[in-house]
Amino acid sequence: MSNVLGTKNNVRELAAAAHSVGALVAVDGAQSVAHGPVDVAALDIDFLAFSGHKMLGPTGIGVLWTRESVLDTMGPFLAAAA
Repeated sequence: MSNVLGTKNNVRELAAAAHSVGALVAVDGAQSVAHGPVDVAALDIDFLAFSGHKMLGPTGIGVLWTRESVLDTMGPFLAAAA
């Protein structure tokens, strides 16, 4: 959702196009999650990120939701050297 005009993109259609060529789909939900439910399964997205302060939460916190099947294929982002 645009924070300027409120335009809502057809995320499901965009996700289908991206998945058809093997891409993963990350959605910035900062403008939309505070205004209604977001069904990540229906949207068929792989990642959803949003900030807490858009939902009247404290500044500096946020959420990164990831599809479990994607998490299973990812290694750690940062690991201590042995």
